[in-house]
Formats: sequence, structure tokens, C-alpha cells
Amino acid sequence: MIDLHHPLNVCRASAGTGKTYTLAAYYVGLLLSGEDYRSILAVTFTNKATAEMSERIIGYLYGISQES
Repeated sequence: MIDLHHPLNVCRASAGTGKTYTLAAYYVGLLLSGEDYRSILAVTFTNKATAEMSERIIGYLYGISQES
């Protein structure tokens, strides 16, 4: 479980376990809790994972915007 109020969280796990999904959901959770996007740093170790995380975040935010 990720604590949204802790200043630093590290997510380590094997390939295919949902790290990118978790990071993207965590990022959006921080945004929805009022955190300024400029104060959030999400790090992955491959360009592929970075692109996937970015696409997920944009998709989540788009989905949220369509619910209104």
C-alpha cells in the first residue's frame, strides 16, 4: 500500500507486476489530493516504461475529465 502523505515512496518489483500502473495511479492520486504537478517526480528506468506511464496518466486524467 502506498502512503499518499509520505514524501518519498519506492516501488520495486519484478517485471510484469504492475509498477507502471501503480506509479501512474499514485501520480494521479497526488494530483487529485491537491499536490502541484511540479512537485512530483516519478522515475522509471526505461524509455518504454516512461512512455507507458505518461500514456496511462493522460488516459486517467482524460477519463476523469469525461465523467463531469
